[in-house]
Amino acid sequence: MTHWRGIWAVYVGGLVAGAYMTKVPPALPQLRAQLGLSLIEATFIVTTFNVLGMLVGMPAGMLGDRFGRKRLALAGLALMAAGGVLGALVDGFGPLLFSRFVEGVGFILFAVPAPALMSAMSATERERARALGLWSSYMPSGGTIALLAAPLLIAAGTWRALWLAIAAAAILAGILFARAVPEAAPARVGSMRLIAESLAQPGNLMLALLFACYVAQWTSVMVWLPTFLGEQGATNAVAASATALMVAVNVPGNLAGGWLLSHGVRRAPLIVTACAIAALCEIGMLNTGLPGGARFALVLAFSLCAGLLPSSIFAALPVHARSPQHIATGTGMVQQFSNIGQFFGPLAIAWIASRLGGWEAALWVMLAFAAAGAACGVALGSIENRIR
Repeated sequence: MTHWRGIWAVYVGGLVAGAYMTKVPPALPQLRAQLGLSLIEATFIVTTFNVLGMLVGMPAGMLGDRFGRKRLALAGLALMAAGGVLGALVDGFGPLLFSRFVEGVGFILFAVPAPALMSAMSATERERARALGLWSSYMPSGGTIALLAAPLLIAAGTWRALWLAIAAAAILAGILFARAVPEAAPARVGSMRLIAESLAQPGNLMLALLFACYVAQWTSVMVWLPTFLGEQGATNAVAASATALMVAVNVPGNLAGGWLLSHGVRRAPLIVTACAIAALCEIGMLNTGLPGGARFALVLAFSLCAGLLPSSIFAALPVHARSPQHIATGTGMVQQFSNIGQFFGPLAIAWIASRLGGWEAALWVMLAFAAAGAACGVALGSIENRIR
């Protein structure tokens, strides 16, 4: 029988993790004013999460498989809470950056073993697809909650109130998680063998590359949408609300992906279709000949349809793991590539847009990411046919 109480407890922790991802941008103006941060220092505060994920995603998964996923995830929630409290008490760039480092370690320690915990609590393949489809929405769901709550909390107190509120949420999520999630037996496979055997699985590599291609597109749109809208004359409030809406509509796409997979839709055609629709939306939303309203509608359609990809990826991890003991290590590999895409995607788009004639010049990079994602989907289909 599927342990849905435990699955929802993992998801609640994921919502908190998603909030940690997006809490900084709304607070940046006040952070810079109060702490005297330069633009470069503020960028480091934002990107610390991505750098950590690029470096330690797979080792974190190995630790979860080797020494206990529940233990590692609880440690992650505790570190997120500790980092949030520490950050609320600091008064300079160095201590704030260290607090974000602690939060980032906690985020990785929680997010990497979470899908494996959900998979272990699912009794059937269909329910596993539903559970992992739910998990795939943790970042946009938690991120949207933080984006909407941030202005209220900052207005009621300061950015420190936002930090403390999310830290309190991490503590409550940890209590729920500890009570509701059963502990799975640690792997009996050696640490280096877990990493070597996970790297040797071609499906893991395709999933990791696919996730990198997806987040490079989606994160680039999310990061630069406020700037783009500001250049078109939108106020800061309108740009922020539009970005929050773009993040929010990704969630129904995540859930729809899990639902479709649980009802027998094949993964490879779903991935290729999502990538093709994303590419068509990108052509339209970067077309200066279309009116602004139509272009923003295409941004929303892009986010919605691209949301099918994370659920497809997370549901595939148990399929392509060498054994159930390897799932968290494979997840860490996917998470590591995801952070590479999040870090370099927006940088590449910004460099091309600034050097080669505006945002329209970045279209070919976006289309290249979409095409590479579709190619990964085709390769996954071939691998899964051989598995069958």
